[in-house]
Amino acid sequence: MASTPTRAINLARQMAAVKAAVPTTEATLRGGELVCTLTLQPTPVSRRYTVRIAYRHRGNPRVSVTDPPLALHPDATHLPHVYASGDLCLYLPGEWNDHMFLSQTILPWTSAWLLHYELWLITGRWTGSGEEHALPTAWPPTAYP
Repeated sequence: MASTPTRAINLARQMAAVKAAVPTTEATLRGGELVCTLTLQPTPVSRRYTVRIAYRHRGNPRVSVTDPPLALHPDATHLPHVYASGDLCLYLPGEWNDHMFLSQTILPWTSAWLLHYELWLITGRWTGSGEEHALPTAWPPTAYP
């Protein structure tokens, strides 16, 4: 039985694993930061979303949807489970650690978030778990530089 690694996974291995999971991923590793841009489609009938993942070794991954722009449900004033920065809230504190592969955690969690987002657009009710966050000061949030 394979054991779970306890050391942080280096950025090159993270990049290789993301590209293995989604071969069309565009990834750069520069200045100690891994940035991946990829397309996710939560279900066969879902839209395709362009997602950006930015990750620094021993930090927390930052995930945002860059296309299409995320919309609001007609009765909503803000997107649920999104940080003020516009990054998606994918996990509770302590659920993700740097010894985990982004491809085995962040990618499926992002896909699940997108599915809950699509359902929320239809029903106005968030069906996923998690906690609410402070509202963004402006919507949509400022794009990445």
